[in-house]
Amino acid sequence: MTAAHYECSLHGRISGNLKSRLFDRLVGICGTQPISTFEHEIGFIPAIQTLEGPSRNDDVLLRLKSPVNEKDLDKRQWQLCQLGHPETNRSFTVRPIFYSKFLNGDALKFMNVLGYKFAFEFVKKGDVFTYRDALKISITQILILEKRHDITSIKPFDNKDNFIVEVISSLTTKEINEWTHSL
Repeated sequence: MTAAHYECSLHGRISGNLKSRLFDRLVGICGTQPISTFEHEIGFIPAIQTLEGPSRNDDVLLRLKSPVNEKDLDKRQWQLCQLGHPETNRSFTVRPIFYSKFLNGDALKFMNVLGYKFAFEFVKKGDVFTYRDALKISITQILILEKRHDITSIKPFDNKDNFIVEVISSLTTKEINEWTHSL
């Protein structure tokens, strides 16, 4: 099953001591309590990359994403994610994104068969708010794995207790064309 859409996003960072104030405001604005999120993400690059130069931008970078079940850390439901090249002429990011769920098989071996190699991995843990089914607002910490693919070896990427705040709106092709032409 494959789903494709455009994503418009804004990113920021707040210190941990401001998190509770932001949290309270988002509960008031969104009218709901947040949902906890815990997600493992692994990035892959082509094993044979295009030589340095403009055509290297055509290399497709892929990611595997899976929610983490804290009761069963080994259980994964991977989905393949292709992030398109972002439009950078604005103060926000717009890019196409394609998702495909793995129904069975070994996702890591599949990436190898596709001709991709491991590039990076991290875990995002935090909370997600939804505003009118139009915006997803997440407040997460980035965690790194000390041992590749071992979710039990996570530690904070940033020891300063900072959080990433991300606001995402998914748009259809028609909506993105109407929206970008009105700017």
